[in-house]
This record gives sequence, structure tokens and C-alpha cells, in this order.
Amino acid sequence: MPPPIDRVDPAKAWQPWEPDAQQPWNLKWAAHLYRRAGFGASLVELRKGVRDGFHATLARVFEGTAEAARYEGTFLNSGERLAGRNVLQELQAWWLYCILNGQSPLREKLTLFWHNHFATSIAKVQRTDLMFHQNKLIRQHALGKFRPFLADMSRDPAMLVWLDSNSNVKGKPNENYARELMELFSLGVGNYTEKDVREAARAFTGWHTDDDKFEFDAVLHDDGPKTVLGQIGNWNGDDVVRVVLDQPAAAHFLVRKLYRYFISESVPPSPALLEPLADSFRRSDYDVGTLVKTMLSSRHFFSNHAYRHRIKCPVEYVVGVVGNLVPNSEVQVAPAPLAAHLEEMGQQLFAPPNVKGWEGGRNWLNTATVLARHNFAQMTLTGSLGFDPLQAFRAVKLSEPGKIVQFLAEQFLDGEIGAVQSKKLQAYLGDGKLQGSAREQRVKETMHAFMTMPEYQLA
Repeated sequence: MPPPIDRVDPAKAWQPWEPDAQQPWNLKWAAHLYRRAGFGASLVELRKGVRDGFHATLARVFEGTAEAARYEGTFLNSGERLAGRNVLQELQAWWLYCILNGQSPLREKLTLFWHNHFATSIAKVQRTDLMFHQNKLIRQHALGKFRPFLADMSRDPAMLVWLDSNSNVKGKPNENYARELMELFSLGVGNYTEKDVREAARAFTGWHTDDDKFEFDAVLHDDGPKTVLGQIGNWNGDDVVRVVLDQPAAAHFLVRKLYRYFISESVPPSPALLEPLADSFRRSDYDVGTLVKTMLSSRHFFSNHAYRHRIKCPVEYVVGVVGNLVPNSEVQVAPAPLAAHLEEMGQQLFAPPNVKGWEGGRNWLNTATVLARHNFAQMTLTGSLGFDPLQAFRAVKLSEPGKIVQFLAEQFLDGEIGAVQSKKLQAYLGDGKLQGSAREQRVKETMHAFMTMPEYQLA
């Protein structure tokens, strides 16, 4: 058992991890890295990562493949065409296709994070082209500096529609965007006052959208003096972004959210543990890529404080199942059916439930959503998604129950399975006498058991 989180030394926690004899680079830690920095990987990919070594695999995770930029350009071109059709299901399928086939999983993972951070929903925006262009903007900034990111999101047409910015005018300011900017996007509750919100709203007056573009209407802008977080001036929206991110609370707020996303949501970290990250984040002028790299290569990340301390969101679960079952990237999986299953599990892409986004954690699991996960796992084993779920198993040609269970444990649980569980599954598989379709059916049912285990719901 690791020591209590409040006894973790912050100075050591964020130092780079180096595998050693006591904690070697192995399947467990490779799978942990691939799940957190992406959406998981096949056993073939994980074993390659172990063979290549920790540093080479870490570099591949952060840099993506040599083809990443070309793939991204192709994806954006196809997304642009689809977005003009105004069919939400097509846009959802497009994003899932990017996640399944993209060459930079970390960028995709952060795009999903920022989509939830700047939670904007098609339910109100009503236009897939605006939602697509917000997604494109998020991709552009996902691993970059947060300051220009927040400035650009403040001008994003989907965001302006979502938070009623067209009704924010001189003499009658609408406070929606100013409030969410402080509460949800940068500072968090308790780090601003209601007067700060009112004054910031005045600074954003005239920041409107005309059809599908940002438009500043000087006539409707209040250019008088305003006091925001103690700073006085004839501020506009860009000034508010600057003033907000000059607050020490901003770095702590953002680091805490990223900690919960990448490291652990089960035990809240102390301010002292986060202070080294927040300090370096401020000094880097909010360089997200540098922060995330520090997190994902740290001693704290490769510890039992982080291992399986997050519940997979539906996207992670669905894409992870596909990744576990498809042994190589040559197999194409149709994304459209996956989107419907995500909705049943409680996560509809481009449609977070409210301005706070999906709460995550234990909220992902209830009677209905757990059943949806079980049903999806069962469906994948029928082959109806267009790939053979037993392809990887057939390739290794195993018949002895103990070896089959060990192989499946590596495929689905990093090889981490208890003796009691293993013994039960071996007994279910029989004594090795089952052959042909009868044995394959037992293997499928054993695979389903793995995909519905509590451990498998954890990232």
C-alpha cells in the first residue's frame, strides 16, 4: 500500500521516474501510460512498448507518429465536409474515427478533456459546423499555451452562442460568459466576487457572433473604467483574460483539474503536492504540454497513487474495448455504431449535460450505464462491429486453461489478476478437452467476464 497522499513528498513526487529492479518497466506500467495518455492499446502494441523501453515509448506517446500531422489534416478536411451537413451523429462518428485512427492519442485525449472543460453543447448551439470549428480550435491549442487558448475560446462562435454573448451589450450586460470564465474556465469558486463578474461582463460587451464568425461591435461595447480582481482600467475581454490568468489561483485550479484527469480522482491532492506543478505552470506562462509531460513522466504517476485510480469515461471504455480486441491498426472499425453506445453509457459527444460538463468519477456508473457497458462488451464479441474479436487469441494458439487465462489477463488487465479469479476462470474454461466452436464460445464468455470486471472499468 502507498503512504497516505498527504505524506507524499512534493519535491520528489514530480521528479522523472526511472525504472529499476524494484519497479521495472513492464506490461503493467506500459498499459497504464497508454490508458492515461491515450485510450489504451492492443497487447501487441503494449509488448512492443515494453521491448522498446520506457524512454522510447514515452517519447512516442508525446510526439505521436511521423504521420500525425498528415492524418490530422486529412481528418479536419473530412470533418469540415461532414459538419456542413448538420447531422450530429455524423460528426460524433467523425470524432470517434479520429480517436480510433489518429496518430497522436495524447492530443485526442486532451481534446476530450478541453471539450469537457469548455463544455459547449449542440443542444443549444444547434449547428454542427460551429461545434466542429470549436473542436478544431481545441485541437490546435490542446497541448499549447493556455493564455491564447482562453482568449480564442472567448471569441469562439459556438461558445458565444452557448453563453448568450449576443445579448451582452452596453448598459445591460449579460454575465453568463464572464461568470463561467472565472468559475469553470480559470479560477474556481471562491477566487472572485460577484462584482468581479459584473465588471468582467461589461468588458465583454460587444463581443458577438455574426453567423459563424466573431464580431466586435464597438457601439455596443462599454468602454468605461472597470475594476476586475483589483485591477482598474478601460478593460475589454482580452484584458479580463490577462487579469484572470495573472491570479495565482488560476494555475492551481487548472493543475488540479488536469491532476484529476491524468493521475487520480479517488483521493484529492493537497495544495502542497500541487504547488510545484502550479509554480512551474505559471513560470512557463501556462504551457499545457510541458505540464502534462511532467505529470505523465513523474514518479507520482508511476506509483500506486495513480494506478487504476480513475474510472473510465464511456469514450475510454468503448475505444479501450476496441483497442484490446483489435491486434493491429490495419483493421478498420466503423465508428457510427459506437456513438449510439456512448449515449447509452451517459456520454454524448458534442453534448455535455450543462456548463459544468460531465462530472465523471463514480457518476459514470449506475444501474443503467453499467448494463450498457456489459451489453456493449457482449456485442463486440459477436463480431458485429466488423472485426474478429478472437483474432489475437487465435494467433497465439493456446489450449491449456491456465495459459488462456494468463493471456486474457494480459490482454485486458495488464496481467494483474488475483489467484482466486484466475482459478475460477480456469475452471470455467474446463480441462482443455473442449475443442472448436465450443472452446471458442467459452473463451468469448471468459473475455466478457474480463471486460465486465470492476478492475476493467478503471483507467
